[in-house]
Amino acid sequence: MKKMTRILFGGTAFFMAFFFVSCSRSPARPSPAVTGNEKTTPEYGGVFTIAYPAEQRGFDSATLNWASVEHLKQTSNTLIQGDWAKGPSGEHLADFDISTPPLAVSIGGPIESWDFVGNDTIILHVRRGVHFGLNPDLEASRLVNGREMSAEDIAFTLRRQFNMEPSVSLPNAYALSRLTPDEFPSSVKTLDEWTVEVKGKPEFIGSLFYWITEMVPVYAPEVVQKYGDLKNIWNDVGTGPFVLADYVLNSSMTFTRNQNYWERDPYGEGKGNQLPYLDRVRYLIIPDLSTQLSAFRTGKIDYIRNVSLDDYKQLIGENPGLKSARIVGYPAGIALRSDRPDQPWHDLRVRQALQMAIDRDAVINDFFEGEAELLAFPIAPRTLFKSLGAYRELESLPPHVQELFQYNPERAKQLLAEAGYPDGFTVEVILSAPQIDLASILQYQLEKIGVRLDLQVRENTVYTSISTGRAHAQGIFFSTFGNTPHAFHDFRPTDPGNLAMIDDPQVNEMIARFAEGFMIDDEKAWAIMGEYTPHILEQSWILFLPAPYTYTLWWPWVKNFSGEYSLGAGHFNNFPRYIWIDQDLKKAMGY
Repeated sequence: MKKMTRILFGGTAFFMAFFFVSCSRSPARPSPAVTGNEKTTPEYGGVFTIAYPAEQRGFDSATLNWASVEHLKQTSNTLIQGDWAKGPSGEHLADFDISTPPLAVSIGGPIESWDFVGNDTIILHVRRGVHFGLNPDLEASRLVNGREMSAEDIAFTLRRQFNMEPSVSLPNAYALSRLTPDEFPSSVKTLDEWTVEVKGKPEFIGSLFYWITEMVPVYAPEVVQKYGDLKNIWNDVGTGPFVLADYVLNSSMTFTRNQNYWERDPYGEGKGNQLPYLDRVRYLIIPDLSTQLSAFRTGKIDYIRNVSLDDYKQLIGENPGLKSARIVGYPAGIALRSDRPDQPWHDLRVRQALQMAIDRDAVINDFFEGEAELLAFPIAPRTLFKSLGAYRELESLPPHVQELFQYNPERAKQLLAEAGYPDGFTVEVILSAPQIDLASILQYQLEKIGVRLDLQVRENTVYTSISTGRAHAQGIFFSTFGNTPHAFHDFRPTDPGNLAMIDDPQVNEMIARFAEGFMIDDEKAWAIMGEYTPHILEQSWILFLPAPYTYTLWWPWVKNFSGEYSLGAGHFNNFPRYIWIDQDLKKAMGY
């Protein structure tokens, strides 16, 4: 019966999508049951295989978003990283399934410590014994020859990221477009062979520290100086746990163990062991979801993320021994432009009426089959965000805010009448085809109070152009940024992600106050978000739905793994350095 309810909510598109996926599933190879004789002591060797949906856009991290340069997660290090010992495979103080930058769960990488001097200076203390990886078969790698990293390597890397390195011109540096000039460093220099000094503007020193330590992988200056840039993947030489061994365009990337990697296992039975355990990490480019699922079923890939509830049930049913972790996804909803006084929703009463007209409990129970979080905006309900006071449970909010999330269509109609819209109105909403099912839910529910959603479906590239350019006239359907709240994509007035065009004095105050303590005083900074949450929810700029759970699954031969994904900001899939493969178990299971 629940399936039928979901079909009624979502319409024909949802039914066809469900029918296609159900019919296209590949039969699973039966696997022997997992015995109780599994190993617990880490062993070296084995291959870990990951599926990626598309070829990456490029290879030079200075000209691209660090999060999108996938190969560097294996071959490089940023200056700090998430502390594996504090994640799910350790003390579980953080989930590490998204970008999680707070220093409360971070440790040094190629730097062992740092100091804030005054209000405008960052001192980075370089870790000794960190070497660049060496692959004798690659010319660029032979040029560096596995030498030890120094302070000048870090300083050069940081200067190049901001087009401040005289020997290399880089006017198209990504940081220049991503950050505001206030967040740029004013100087980067070495104080000695093991110390780097970075200066910046006092009010923005925390965001500068975040960028240079979380978003910049260290590379060797001599490679850039010889080849001009790092756009050729074969010129990649980093300090990471693996080195590039093979690359086939639109097909695969393979990395082999860096025999001289600096990091040790920080937790558990293998504590103190030299990392990494794996011989190789392999990426396979698999664009089609059904093909990814088939590859996982047949053991061609070792883990899979963002699995839907239906596919999760199917996979677990076929192989009960699979390991899994449940993750809160991104809440979707409609951003209404708040910058046009002539629109009905410029009136707060109208926005609140729309919020109260959404039956979120029905969405959770009938569409998501109970597998969703009611409140995942403006902050996602993450373990760390809760402990830092950034996330507020609904029950902790003022009664008048809680009321907005209690389904009350009669009160919604009353507010619309008070605002001068007793008969409702029509809202044009831009969306892409994959969003039609969820958008149809809002269309169905809001129509009950006389508000009609004119759903304008656009081809994906057109939708993306409208979204990134904020070119929608009224409303746009999108997924919010509750998992990366420190960036304030939904709220910063000039941010392309601010699709509701919010420019609110209290929110701007929150952003400024947060910046003062960000990456400097975790407890102070992150609690500020929780302080302003009632105001943000009360304003109802965004009509958001519950956030569905998605699932990560992995085969039981993958050890020392609990579903981690990103040990730092944009550090996607950088966990293989800590895991190991029970090769005997894999063989016993027929793979």
